[in-house]
Amino acid sequence: MEQLREFAEKYGFSEWVIISSFISMTLMCIFIVVLIVKILEPKYKMYKQDMFHGMLWKWKYKGERIIDLWCYCPTCKSMLHVDDENCKATSTLGDKTTFFICDTCNEREIGRIKGGDRRYALKVVIRAILAKIRLNTFDIYEYK
Repeated sequence: MEQLREFAEKYGFSEWVIISSFISMTLMCIFIVVLIVKILEPKYKMYKQDMFHGMLWKWKYKGERIIDLWCYCPTCKSMLHVDDENCKATSTLGDKTTFFICDTCNEREIGRIKGGDRRYALKVVIRAILAKIRLNTFDIYEYK
């Protein structure tokens, strides 16, 4: 603290100017580091929603993995609920269908995915997302 006082007297600054300058420089360095990390982040990490099977799907990333994937009504943006009861009643893959229904839009069916239950449907959408990333055909500005 004594050195700070000597420096302030030598150059005619008050101590609070030196301390606030040091804090400002530290915050600016932190901001620059965060900005650089954000700029160097892969572009696909900004790709977090798209339309598949007539529904708006949104997700997040944890590392390289897609997490919190779910579908929303493209009209009212409400979260859809799933009806995959028929998947338990049949063993034929062609007959298994998962329906996605919007409660807000009068229980209207928004979309469907044939071939399995809700886990199967989520995997189908994840594969479609990963294909768009791999082929670089995604648009980060669409559906905002």
